[in-house]
Amino acid sequence: MAEDRKHGETEYRFFIDKTGNWFQDGIRIRHRGTYLYNNRLLDMDEEGRFFVDEGSGRLYVEVEDTPYVVKMVYRRGEEFYLRLNDETEEILDLGSLRLTAENVPYANVKNKRFEARLSRPACYELMKYAEKEGDCYSIETGGVRHVIKKV
Repeated sequence: MAEDRKHGETEYRFFIDKTGNWFQDGIRIRHRGTYLYNNRLLDMDEEGRFFVDEGSGRLYVEVEDTPYVVKMVYRRGEEFYLRLNDETEEILDLGSLRLTAENVPYANVKNKRFEARLSRPACYELMKYAEKEGDCYSIETGGVRHVIKKV
């Protein structure tokens, strides 16, 4: 990975790969505190570009797929919970769940501001609760059937 990444007029100091790993100037960020701090600062501008701002200006973040990755899914009662790569947990919005043509699952997270890609282990756990209906899948909770959309 090149140290200076530039697309159009935007220069990227940070990069997030599709598994949620962060890189700064081409070097993987392995320090847990720094990794979590960057995730906490992550935001998106009005043009949909990701950035972090420590108070001295925006540093843009190039994202390979999504900035957040669902590492784990578990069920508590009628709710499904997500554990994200930034170590936060939240309730899965089943209405936002969708599958790509390549069968990669995504959901909205962080108050629907961001997309998250489900990791394979998270997908496998969630699909234990899914029922196949033709070429679609659905999950029922609380008497409501949620169809997993194909996009």
